Parts: sequence; C-alpha cells; structure tokens
Amino acid sequence: MDFNQSLLLGFSGICFALGLMAKIVGRKNIDVLLGMSALAFFGFGFYLIPNQIISFFDFSFTIKSILGIAWWMSAAFFINAMVKKFVYSRHLTPDGEVTVPIILQYLVTSLIYLIAAMIAMRFVMHQSITVLATASGAIALILGYSSRTIFEEIFSGLALSATKPFAKGDLIQLNGEWAYVKDISWRSITYMDMDNNYVVVSNTAVAASKIRNLDQPSKMTRRTMYFWVEYNVPPKVVIDECDILMEACPHIIAHPWNFTSFYEFDDSGMKYKLHFHIAHYDDWYVASDELINAMWYRFTRKGIRFAHQRHLTYTSRDDEKRGLAGSAYDATSWRDLLSQFEQVPMFEGMTKEDMKDLAKSASMRVLGPPERIILAGSTTTSMYLIAYGTADVYEVDDDGKETYMATTGESEIIGLMSLLTGAPQRTTIRAKEELGVWEISSDSLHDLFEKKPEIMDNIAKNVAGWQTEEEEAINAIATNRTQAAQALKKRTNKLSNRIAKFFDGRNDDDDDDNVEFTNY
Repeated sequence: MDFNQSLLLGFSGICFALGLMAKIVGRKNIDVLLGMSALAFFGFGFYLIPNQIISFFDFSFTIKSILGIAWWMSAAFFINAMVKKFVYSRHLTPDGEVTVPIILQYLVTSLIYLIAAMIAMRFVMHQSITVLATASGAIALILGYSSRTIFEEIFSGLALSATKPFAKGDLIQLNGEWAYVKDISWRSITYMDMDNNYVVVSNTAVAASKIRNLDQPSKMTRRTMYFWVEYNVPPKVVIDECDILMEACPHIIAHPWNFTSFYEFDDSGMKYKLHFHIAHYDDWYVASDELINAMWYRFTRKGIRFAHQRHLTYTSRDDEKRGLAGSAYDATSWRDLLSQFEQVPMFEGMTKEDMKDLAKSASMRVLGPPERIILAGSTTTSMYLIAYGTADVYEVDDDGKETYMATTGESEIIGLMSLLTGAPQRTTIRAKEELGVWEISSDSLHDLFEKKPEIMDNIAKNVAGWQTEEEEAINAIATNRTQAAQALKKRTNKLSNRIAKFFDGRNDDDDDDNVEFTNY
C-alpha cells in the first residue's frame, strides 16, 4: 500500500470518526453523511489492505473479512438513512411528524439489514445462504407459534397502515367513544378520550372495531336532532321557523343540506327531524345549545308549543299562553317603558302625554342568545329600546365574517338609523343573554313627528353622534385588517426574496429591515 493509498484511507477514517462522534453527541440529520463516510472508509480498507493479514482465533476470519461485512452493513445504514431523508420526510403532518406508520418503518429497516447480511455471508464469507434461509424459516415458525399474539398485533397494524382509516391527530369514534389519536405503534394505538385520559387499545381490537373518522374527508360534521310540536301547528310553519333559526346561529355553517322535515306522528305530537352542519366536532354541543335556546324563545313568541307542554300545569291562562314564567313578560308593561323614555336623551322635548302615547303603541319582545334582533344589510321598520339584558354588536365583512365591536344594554336604542332613513343596517346585533326589547314601529314615530317636528331634530342630532361613533369603530376594524394584510404581503415578499437568493447562491445581505423567520 503506497503513500497516496494510505493518505486516502486515513482521510476517510477521519471523516468516519468525526461523523460517528457527531452521531454520538446527538447531532441530527447526520445519518446520510455518516453512511457515506463509513462506506468510503470500509471500502478503501477492504481493497487497500493486503490479503495476507493475521487471522484471529483459530479460524480464518481475517480483518479483511471484518471490513467486508462492515462495508455491507454501512451500505444498509446508508440506504436506510436515504429512505428516511428522501422518502419519509416527504410525508409529514402539519406538526412536522412523519405520517408513515412506525411499524412500516421498522419492517423496511429490518428488510434492508437482512438483505445486507445475506449478501455479506454469500460474497464475503463465501457461505451458502440456503442453510441460513432454512434455519431462519424454522426459527420463524417456532417464534411465530409461541408469539402468535404479537404477530397478530403486527399484521393488524400492517392492515391499519395499508388502509389508513385515520392518522395521528385525527378525531375518531371508536365503538361509540370519541377520541383524539395521539400515537400509532406496531402493537397498539394511543388516544385521548373526552375526559382527557390516555387510552391504549391493541391493534387487533382496533381492526375489529367500527371506526368513524370525524376529520376525514373534511372536519365538517352533520348534527341530527329530534323535537315534538303539538298537532295544531302546520308543519310548514315549523319548518320555516327552524330554517330562520339555523341561519341565526353563528356556529351552524351554511350548507345546502341544512333542513327540517316532518318525521312521524306519535302519542306526544308531531315529531320533526332537524339536520344542520358544523365546522368541527368541537362545535357540536355549542351549536346545539344555541339552536335549542333560540328555538325556545322564537317558538314562544310565535305561539308554537312543544308537544310535552300539554302535560304542564299553569297557574293562570295567561301564563299558559305565554309559557315564560319568571321572565320579563310577567312584570313589564307600557308604564315600564314610559319610565325608561325619561332616561333616553333622544326623547328630550317630549311631554308626558307624547311619551304615554308612544309607549302604549310599543310591544315587548323577548329574545334569547344567539338570536339576532338586527341583521346587517337588512332594513328595519321598527326601532328597539332595550328593557333589560345585553346584546353584542358585530361588524360584518363582505364574506359574512362577524367581528365583535361592542356590547349594548338597558335603555339603549338600536335599529333607529335604518328606520329613519331606509338605509341598510351596517351591523348585526345578537342577544348576549335573555334580552327584553320594546319594539316601536315607524307608524308610531311618524304620528309623533307630525305632532312635534322639534322632536325629529333632536333625534337627528343624537343619531348623527351615534353614527359617527359607529363609523369610527368600523373604520378602526377595517384599518387593522388592511395593516395586517400589508404586513403579511411584505413578509411574504421578503421571504420569497430570501429563498431565491439562497438557491441562486447569492449571499448579499441587502435587506432593508430586520425581519426574523423562525426555523421550523
């Protein structure tokens, strides 16, 4: 072996040693380089070291044979590292985890090393692999019989990996229980149930179970509910009211298959089936609560009684018609509204008689969350004075997305601008809690303005101030959205330029700002 060959062998050995040290200290993404350096070192050693090398022990197993076996094992290590880097890394979850099942990774790794070992035995040690294959089969038969449960788990895991009924992070329903999949191994899966407990289930049990994946093919989920209404209500009325309610609930998404249908008769009354869709299972109970609450209030206002109400005992006939014992209906009257008028600045200049006539023409409405008293884009023929409770005000963009602006409460006027000018409403207002409002129609205001024109001027002054405040709030929301969009566009352009420079081999740092990017 001449000087150049010795230098080549020494350099490859140093590279291998450095790669091995880096691997030992925990450096990641070094496997491919370590495999290449091992191939070079053991390959050069095998071909450059003389054939006549002292034998170890009492058989002719030379250093050269050891180098040959080491070279084939290095080749297996290098191939396995390449598969991990260029195959597995192309199949990642949004969190950066490999989606290829761990059991499949283990099987591929074992197969690569087994093939390398058999080649080394045949071409380095010059032994027949037939005997090895026969012995391996016998050993596998014995181990398979004694470990059949383990192999059942493995093959069940392979079946799950091939069919992929779910992935890590998916929300599934396993035999009726909802669960978030946390880990999938070669023997079992681990999931977190709705009580925040981790549960481990064997692959054989999973493979034999009914599995419903609530995140695939999309996270959207349909909810089905049943309710009963008394016989005296036409089905068309019930169906139309439910359609309005589903549109009003923010956690129910618009979908062509949101509908209500008559289902059947029974001893209680007429049974209806209601379908609605939600963006994700997390909205399941929130959307149901919104719908039931809104249905209770709207049905009560419309005189629609649930079938079970026929069995209730009421203290008075008025209470039976109303069905809202303990609510604002029990105590409110036009006299209560009259006392509230005195606290509203826009009614300054009105006499007691004017207020009394206006209060007598008003009617009380009670709403529950998340019912809408005002809908953005609509025109109203009434204004509303809040008797009790609170309501949330939302700005609505062109896509229908609602952005919270403020909360309004007792003695506040809503819906007045649209009533006075005919302009569409700019905001949506929802009941935040049980909300009692006095509804005053445009006809009542028109009669008042004819009697007292100065009241119209006072109302216009107050409305102008409210409109200014509303426009400032809406403009602030629009400005924030514009600034966020501009910042995102600027950051996107900077990152694109940086990526282009890197792949073009340019190292010039001419950035005009100090935008930092996280290494994911």
